[in-house]
Amino acid sequence: MTTAIIGTGGLGSVIARRLAAGGETLRLASADTKSARTLAAQLGPPAAVAADNGDALQGAGAVVLALRFTVLKSVIDEIAGSLAGQLVVVPSNPLTLDAQGNVVRVLPEGQSSGETVAGWLPSGTRLAMAFGSMSAGLFESSSNRSPEPAVLFYATDTDRAGQEVERLIRTAGFEPAKVSGLEQSGRLEVGGDLHDVVVGPTQARSLIGGARGG
Repeated sequence: MTTAIIGTGGLGSVIARRLAAGGETLRLASADTKSARTLAAQLGPPAAVAADNGDALQGAGAVVLALRFTVLKSVIDEIAGSLAGQLVVVPSNPLTLDAQGNVVRVLPEGQSSGETVAGWLPSGTRLAMAFGSMSAGLFESSSNRSPEPAVLFYATDTDRAGQEVERLIRTAGFEPAKVSGLEQSGRLEVGGDLHDVVVGPTQARSLIGGARGG
């Protein structure tokens, strides 16, 4: 299978490495073309650098938008014509830095990032919020954990998106666990009760039924 990854920064690069290690073919695109080329060279034959964001989607069955939340909508608008019928995976946390360098949320308190992103996507797109529930270093170190795999939480509103993103999560070396619909995506974000949590499937089920995020 082929997955497009748009954004080859810290998290995007880690996601690409883990998917490639699991046998996924990748098409990489980035505003920083040099970083995409460097990553593709490191990954070898499973990865190719696309000419641009739209080209990355050619032949891909899914796209991971590993972008800062503040630029996410503009990239979605750019490639919207190619997204209908696609699985779109968004790991982005709705955070940015203020003038003093403090991390601040860019959405109003209680507003779901998943539902916000869903509103930006064209009809027919299947959205899953996934791959952003761990920071890049923890994601890489927790992949293919043994003897019990680490869980990667996700949120989606559709069964088909769930099945598709679960395949990608397993390819990356994790056991998937659905939290709920997109309205609960805040639980996966920085500050959410499931962010940077490394647990196995049994404990994950207990946590999912526990405290709820906004």
